[in-house]
Amino acid sequence: MKKKLRMTLAVLILVLLVSPLAGATARRELNFPDILGYKTLKCDLHMHTVFSDGLVWPAVRVDEAWREGLDVISITDHIEYQPHKQDIPTNHNRPSGYGGFR
Repeated sequence: MKKKLRMTLAVLILVLLVSPLAGATARRELNFPDILGYKTLKCDLHMHTVFSDGLVWPAVRVDEAWREGLDVISITDHIEYQPHKQDIPTNHNRPSGYGGFR
């Protein structure tokens, strides 16, 4: 009986954790007024990923930012602190492959 109760509880927790993400494909618009002659951008300029002390991949951060209505993000991973280095080795001399940088 305890095993069945634990399994039911585990499934319930999983559903509660995943359900907010399941319908989260819509973008939440944030409305801030523009200053005359300027365009106001909504930004988060300090985000971490699994390449330092964050818990998700950069693509997840981009998706989160879009859903939350942000226009600009900056991923600020720590080069000196990599707790996941055994799982995700990093070669800082390798080009990223984005934008044709070589």
